[in-house]
Amino acid sequence: MGNLVKKTWTSAVRTLTIVAVTAGAAAAGYAERSTIGRGLHNVGHLHWAWVAGASLAEALSMLGLALLYQTLLQASQARLTVTWIFAVSHIANAISIAVPLIGPGMASRQAYRQFREGGADPAAASLALTLAGVVATVTLATVVTAAAVLSGSPAASIGGLLVAVAMLTAAVAAAVELRSERGRARLLRLIAFSLRCSQRVIHRPKRQARALAQAALASVQRLRLGASAVAQVLLWSLVNWWADVACLAFAMRAAGITDLSVGKILLVWTAGAGAATLSPTPAGIGAVEVAMVATLTAAGARGSHAVTAILVYRLITLKGTVTIWALLYRYVHQRRRQARES
Repeated sequence: MGNLVKKTWTSAVRTLTIVAVTAGAAAAGYAERSTIGRGLHNVGHLHWAWVAGASLAEALSMLGLALLYQTLLQASQARLTVTWIFAVSHIANAISIAVPLIGPGMASRQAYRQFREGGADPAAASLALTLAGVVATVTLATVVTAAAVLSGSPAASIGGLLVAVAMLTAAVAAAVELRSERGRARLLRLIAFSLRCSQRVIHRPKRQARALAQAALASVQRLRLGASAVAQVLLWSLVNWWADVACLAFAMRAAGITDLSVGKILLVWTAGAGAATLSPTPAGIGAVEVAMVATLTAAGARGSHAVTAILVYRLITLKGTVTIWALLYRYVHQRRRQARES
């Protein structure tokens, strides 16, 4: 009964939050309706070469993510094609942005099932997804740090640098600890402690914490990540983030915004990323556009041009057309596999 009441209240709060965010975005849109109207009119005067460049940059971003997954899967002795992983990444991305709040979790489960279907064993699929998340978090710090440093704010610069250094230090320390028996014992205790804390708060994951920690360490030890593979993992993750930043920069160019510094472009991008993370609406619709347009206007762009630029960027990054291709590719692949098995 208690769990049912808790779920009901959670659902109610989530619904009210979505309504509030949507109403706020609608109110902001109504207040700036003339600017939005001019921005929509500007779509007819876009520089389409820059639109094409933005589309290619976003495709490169998703390719970087696919290659990141492939490198991690290969380190676990799993062999999946880039095309399959590229399609899976788009489908998972669509789920992640379409479902408020719980979308990332659903996307991870979908990617796990598709990696398994492609031939990866459970441990390899789970480990690839987990490590990809860790690496993505570490490399995201490069964008945040660059935005902080180039913003000219000493406090923001120091904060960004400290975050990046802390993440890198933690990753290096974990790698060093894995090389010795004592180090692995310390990591085992740390992981088990973290799992127990998680189980107390959200009652996940199930099973005994120490057994889960031992399984996680065993999976990590199976990895064959040499210096070259680690460099590739970091490179593809950086490509994933920075190509998306390039997509925004090209979208601005397409809308006629040519005089903003790299630092201001990064601030606009981080504003959108933050709004997307916090927004309860699907794909952050409403909150992301308001945050990015407001930041871009504050950075010196004309309001109508800012609306056009963000509209182009958002339409490209939602990746509707490529996601349709990914779904069709998966459908055809499954039909061929069924035909071979029958």
